[in-house]
Amino acid sequence: MTQPHHSWAAAALIFSSLLAACATVLPPSAPITAPLTATDTKRQADFNKSQDSWTGAKVQELVAKLGPPSSKAKQPDGTPVYVYAKTVKSGAATTFSCVVRYLIDARNERVTGHQIEGC
Repeated sequence: MTQPHHSWAAAALIFSSLLAACATVLPPSAPITAPLTATDTKRQADFNKSQDSWTGAKVQELVAKLGPPSSKAKQPDGTPVYVYAKTVKSGAATTFSCVVRYLIDARNERVTGHQIEGC
């Protein structure tokens, strides 16, 4: 089932808002591996769910809303992956990292799913 176009716009807004929030740098003493709080877990789950609206979207729409990917890769089975990553560092320490990988069907150039890491 195709998601309404406004859902993609909402997901893009959420993604860009989360990435913009990355500009807040944590003090160097804050470890990146700190356990997630209940609030962090909910925020991450909400963000992950928001990315579901990209499933079925054309790759051109994804790139038009989010900009060019940070990189492109392929899974072991050859499935193309568009990688969007944001990392914030304070000195040598990473204070925030968010990676969203969009899986692409190369035949019809549509998003088939996603994976998040961090965020």
